Amino acid sequence: MGLSQQAFADLFELTRGNISSYEEGRADPRIEVIIRIANYFSIPLSDLIQKDLSVNELLHYNAGLVLETERLKVGQQLLKIPYIPILYIDDYIRQYSDEEFIARLPQIIVPTNSKFKQLAFEVENPDALPAEYNYHSGDILIMENVVKENIHRISNKLGIMIDGKEIKAGMYKEKEDNITLALNEWVEYPFNINSLAQYWVLRAVYSQIV
Repeated sequence: MGLSQQAFADLFELTRGNISSYEEGRADPRIEVIIRIANYFSIPLSDLIQKDLSVNELLHYNAGLVLETERLKVGQQLLKIPYIPILYIDDYIRQYSDEEFIARLPQIIVPTNSKFKQLAFEVENPDALPAEYNYHSGDILIMENVVKENIHRISNKLGIMIDGKEIKAGMYKEKEDNITLALNEWVEYPFNINSLAQYWVLRAVYSQIV
């Protein structure tokens, strides 16, 4: 199954004219576009730069991801959300509540029907996550901001808390009308929706091909 010029352009915020120019050799994509394409299709950057790959050939690298994205478009809108790669995590911890900093972060496009804020985190240390989640370094977690309106549906889901000092991860657990963020059966963090900390809950995962 092929991918149309328009569908390909939509994925990377390009125009059909851009794609035609690239294919005909009249223009070269910017480096940030090349990196986004390589990351999206799980193509080694050297292959994308050095080999003459057609749009259809790109599908062989990760056709399932493309088909799933196209399917989700039917019932969901595409939304730009801030993306926090590993290199930015420390900066984000210190500036998590600074809207100007958030606005300067890279962005990725995800299909969603959520009305709440979302962020994309790149997994740095899988060992810092609960053992139930077999994620790898480089996986991208799409997280939804936990607020009073959606707190009723976070139980038993992966969560992240940021308080300006560190990121803590765990599974949201309900105990005697209280919620905790449990890394494992021995380590639990308190949950306080009224504190200055921000809480996030997992909505989707983009996993590396291993």
